Amino acid sequence: MNRLLCFDYDMTLLDHATGEVPDSTLRAIDLLRPQWKIVIATGRDMAQPESTYGLTTVHPDAVVEMNGARIRAEGKILYRYYLPQALLQTVILFGRQQKMCISCVKDGIYYTTDSSLLESFVHTCVRKEKIQVRPAEQVFGQPVSALTLVGSEPEARLLEQRFPQVRVPLFGKKRGADIIPRTLSKAEGVRRLLDYYDSDFSSVMFFGDSGNDLELIKAASIGVAMGNAIEPVKRSADYVTSAVGDNGIWNALRHFHLLPAAEKQDEKA
Repeated sequence: MNRLLCFDYDMTLLDHATGEVPDSTLRAIDLLRPQWKIVIATGRDMAQPESTYGLTTVHPDAVVEMNGARIRAEGKILYRYYLPQALLQTVILFGRQQKMCISCVKDGIYYTTDSSLLESFVHTCVRKEKIQVRPAEQVFGQPVSALTLVGSEPEARLLEQRFPQVRVPLFGKKRGADIIPRTLSKAEGVRRLLDYYDSDFSSVMFFGDSGNDLELIKAASIGVAMGNAIEPVKRSADYVTSAVGDNGIWNALRHFHLLPAAEKQDEKA
């Protein structure tokens, strides 16, 4: 049976403080790659240019993107979902009316209701100084798989009240949230991937930190919360490791005796 070692991307694999995946994480993945399928499960669209670093550095066997809206494995697209146009347009128009920052990205171009707030957020998350920005309404009629809120928890709850068909779980730093149809989740995406690999959740280990990681933290055989995770994720996890910048993934894998005993952590990692 194939075993899946699954990771959230932002602030689990990728440390926003450095803009890099810690060396200790890459070393651990290389050590375990022969025995495990390496999977990135993220709210991001990893096909966008700012995510190329993650793919070329981690070299995952599979990617569950945009909270399960697209699933890729071994060069094949296994599943793809697009938001209904009516939902896409009404969420964006509601965000505009309420002065919220609702955004999406397509082909390297960001569509948003608040360019200044979005630019600050993107700079923090992907360390990108300049981005191409257009009004969110210009994406109407185009296939879009995911929307993002850059804003506060009260704004997230307001969106859920207005649109009961979506969930708006907060990111780890609580500066925003993915806007996710209730039919999608990282857990559902990994379930589809498990069908492809003829496996089940008993073979899954998952690391995460944000609200969109909760379902998969609970579903995985071993769910690990990063030290920088939000409290609901920590409470639901089987184990809470150190933060992403403190070798959190390496330390958890050592805790579960998954790394060779002779391997020692590089103190510079």
